[in-house]
Amino acid sequence: MKQKAILVAMIMMVAVCLGAVVPVQATYSKDVTTTWIVPGDETIGVTYPTGEIQITFPATGKNFTDLNATGQTPLLAALNVTNQGNQALKIEARWTEDFPAGVDRVNISVDDNTNATLKVYSSANETTNQTLKASLADDGYVNLWFWTTGTEVAQTAGADKTFRIYSSPA
Repeated sequence: MKQKAILVAMIMMVAVCLGAVVPVQATYSKDVTTTWIVPGDETIGVTYPTGEIQITFPATGKNFTDLNATGQTPLLAALNVTNQGNQALKIEARWTEDFPAGVDRVNISVDDNTNATLKVYSSANETTNQTLKASLADDGYVNLWFWTTGTEVAQTAGADKTFRIYSSPA
């Protein structure tokens, strides 16, 4: 009998508790829009798979054709650009000033070591942005191979020119 009384008391207590959590129909409601704002991150990283610290063209004379960047091989690119942001990025690049006199062009192969993806920077367009990759996925990367051609290039101990890489939302 005592157990029956305890069981009835427990059932009544559960019923009271459940009644407290049963939703009540409201007579008025209002929806509120919730928005998450996550700023776009266009950060890129640049590395030299060859172990170099810059792109160098070691000419042995004043005339050269398709001279490879130092350390570059058919399987090892001279430069690697990585998307470290949180969105797909468009990757563009240009030189910030004219090539040294006599340097006719620099060819850049994108993603592979072939002419299929070749970008040509000549003495007429070296300071103009060119798209290297239209859409580089976040956490993605692109490899770049460099070659240069020059005619009657003046002797120099090193004519440093800046190659600027830009990123923007794809």
